[in-house]
Amino acid sequence: MSHSKERKEKTCLNCQASLIGRYCHQCGQENLEPKETVWHLVTHFFNDITHFDGKFFSTGKFLITRPGFLSLEYMQGRRASYLNPIRMYVFTSAFFFLLFFSLASPDKILNLRTNGSGEDSLQNTRAGLKDWQKQKMSLENEIKNLSDSSDRDQLSSDLDELNAKIAAVKKAYGDTSTRTFSAEEITLLLIRQGVDSVTSKGIPKAITQQMKPTLDLGSPQKNNGGDGIGKFKDVHSYDSVQQTLPESRRDGWFKKMGKRKLIAVNEQWHKDKKGYMEHFKENFMHSFPKIFFFSLPFFALILKLVYIRRKEYYYVDHVIFTLHLYCASFIFLMVLLLLNKLLDVSPQPWLHVTAGILSFGIWIFMFVYLYKAMRCFYKQGRFKTILKYGIVGFLAFFLNLLLMGIFLAVSAISVN
Repeated sequence: MSHSKERKEKTCLNCQASLIGRYCHQCGQENLEPKETVWHLVTHFFNDITHFDGKFFSTGKFLITRPGFLSLEYMQGRRASYLNPIRMYVFTSAFFFLLFFSLASPDKILNLRTNGSGEDSLQNTRAGLKDWQKQKMSLENEIKNLSDSSDRDQLSSDLDELNAKIAAVKKAYGDTSTRTFSAEEITLLLIRQGVDSVTSKGIPKAITQQMKPTLDLGSPQKNNGGDGIGKFKDVHSYDSVQQTLPESRRDGWFKKMGKRKLIAVNEQWHKDKKGYMEHFKENFMHSFPKIFFFSLPFFALILKLVYIRRKEYYYVDHVIFTLHLYCASFIFLMVLLLLNKLLDVSPQPWLHVTAGILSFGIWIFMFVYLYKAMRCFYKQGRFKTILKYGIVGFLAFFLNLLLMGIFLAVSAISVN
């Protein structure tokens, strides 16, 4: 109820209905004076915020401590005391992804290589001719100053590897190349150099011809298009080739659409592959909210199929259960993000141990949470719940894998 002054007139300003009491029985509007002071606006704002916060924290407490309880309460009609599941989802997801995008970078999330200290090693995954030449000089100096034969052997092995990289790059790109290479790109160059070497010693050409499409990915003369994309310099060239082919050999509409988009992307970014990868990672990272959103109705459908014999549960009930499950997951993931950030900024060993134990405990509880929520909401025995928990987890894993693949492909072709 507002603390503003009630109007003396007993006619609703919104729908003109005659009033009995403070609220309109037709539209629900409170019968208040339309003129408000600044103080009324401020108090109204804080009343709404504290009311929302109060509901949020009480709902959050039950969400975390009593898995499945809120979904059961909602299904049984007890809803006024708790925050609406959709509002809860919007609030927790918005807050989680705001925190996620603030604390995490695309490179740290999508790059799986880490150095010994566990820090992001993106800089170590790309190197060029100058980097390897500097490392070579450093290794040669170390070898000269070492007396231990085992250490010398190890460093000599590292030096041989560097020499092979330098030779492969010089052969493909010349002595003054300033290009940087990922581990995969330099591996392809080394393989190509090795194949060229053994071909000259008698390996059948038929074998190398079969390997050529793969090896051409590392070639400076080819665009990294894959599936014949690289041979087309633009979309018009591809369309022209398609027109010359018989109807039976032309690409279908779906494949044609995909190829045309890939060719356009290749045309735009083939001179700046590093820039393309940065945009791709950024695109894919910002797809995470969509992946969660699109997976939600499908996850509810999985629950509907698993509990298909439970006629008292409608699809909407499974959606409500899924909303609460996702809200709890966002809260757990927020805590894990904050713990991870705390580890990044603090060098204290005891803090690392404590945060590590807490993170491990949260991950374990996240796996147990779904089982406990299913047991509470669907009210089945332990054996049935464990069995259905396994089925749901298995199907959800492949669902998320499929969605990740779809959004990876969309991110790859939507870079602009």
